[in-house]
Parts: sequence; C-alpha cells; structure tokens
Amino acid sequence: MKLGKHLILTFLAAGILFFLLRQCVCTIIAIPQGGNAPTFLQGDRVLLNKWSYGLRLPRTDWFGYQRVRRKPLRKYDWIAFNSPQVCPDALPDTSSLCVGRVIACPGDTVWMGKDGLVSDRKDFRRGCIWPLVVPARGMHVHISPWAVTLYALTIQRHEGENATAKGDTLFAANHSMEFYRFHRDYCWVSSGNDANLFDSRSFGFVPAEHVVGRLDAVLYSLDGEQPWYRILRKKRFFRTVE
Repeated sequence: MKLGKHLILTFLAAGILFFLLRQCVCTIIAIPQGGNAPTFLQGDRVLLNKWSYGLRLPRTDWFGYQRVRRKPLRKYDWIAFNSPQVCPDALPDTSSLCVGRVIACPGDTVWMGKDGLVSDRKDFRRGCIWPLVVPARGMHVHISPWAVTLYALTIQRHEGENATAKGDTLFAANHSMEFYRFHRDYCWVSSGNDANLFDSRSFGFVPAEHVVGRLDAVLYSLDGEQPWYRILRKKRFFRTVE
C-alpha cells in the first residue's frame, strides 16, 4: 500500500516538474509546412529557450504583460513568436507560434525595395533604398510616405488607437500626423527566404510582447515524405541554430 502511494506521488511530482519545465524553461516545437529553409526544414524539432529574453508570464489578460529578468532582443536571433495577425491585441499567449529571424530590433532601421524585398542595410543592388524605422517604446517615429499604411496598421492593431492611411498621410485620433509616439517595442522578422512571405513583409512589425523565446538547436528532424525506416534525418540531429 505504501509502495503504491509512493509511486503515485512520484509520478505526480514528475508530471508537475515536466509541466513547469515546458511552461517556464524550455520546450520543443515542430517547424510547420514550408519550413524556413535553409536554416530549418519542415519536420525539424527545435529547442525553444523561454528564458533567452526573460520568461514571459502567462495570462496577460489577468496581469498584463510581464517578463522575469527581461533582456533585450538580439539581432539575427531566430525566435518563436505569436502571430500578430491571429492575435493583434494584448493577449499574445493564446495564439499559435510562428518562427522568424530578427533582422531589426526596436529603434533600428530596415531598408525596403521593390517587389517586397527588405534588407537590414541599404542595398542598391537589390533596390532596398527606402528606410523604415522599427518603433521603440517612447520613440517619436517619422511616418514615411512609403510606409504610412504599415504604420497605420501597427497603430490600429497594437497601439489601441484608431488609425488610417489616406494617401501619404497618417490620421490617428482624427488628426493628421507626421510623427507618432509609440508605446511598445517592436522588431522586424524575416522568414530567411525571399520566397516565403510569411514574415514581417505580410504581417508587419512584431510586438516584443509576442516573442516567446529564442530557438537554440535542432534536436532531431523527421522527413514525413519518406517511409518509416528512413524518416529520421540523421544529419540534422543536435544542430546549433546559427
């Protein structure tokens, strides 16, 4: 009888420990269809470090956005984040995870070109010559005519204020604005592939509140198109994310 109680308590403690580990330390996520080649392939199982920028506490609808031991985002990190399209408001922990590479942190500038091309530096060869400032908390950003629609969308979705773009002019709070003071930090993320448009080119700036953590390593990988005896991609085991 005592042995049975000990076993139950052991399994219960192990279950609680596993739950806390997934919620508060790290977890494994699967790269979805399409992948982020060449860094990630569909079927990769990647270690997500939830402490890399400070642990984001759950239940933002109860306590607001809070992080334990907050750290700034780092340029060129691969991150997991909640989609700004699925969850535009202050409840980011309720939507599915997306994957992208940070190419601009709050206050940085990216450069836009034709056909949706974006670079983290001015690139005349690719035509990326139009500067776009990534908003930071408390920053007065000049509303560039070529990016007025993007800024209006960001303000409408994430700043809690009605905003529209009329021609080359931003209207917020029923006033035309040449500058706007943002109240959140944002970043610009890339899919790592110009052909994969599921990144900031399609959904705009990603609020820092939506970032869950950094992707540190590919633990293992499964190729769903192969028969069961060849499903493991052995060369992708324990690969550090660069």
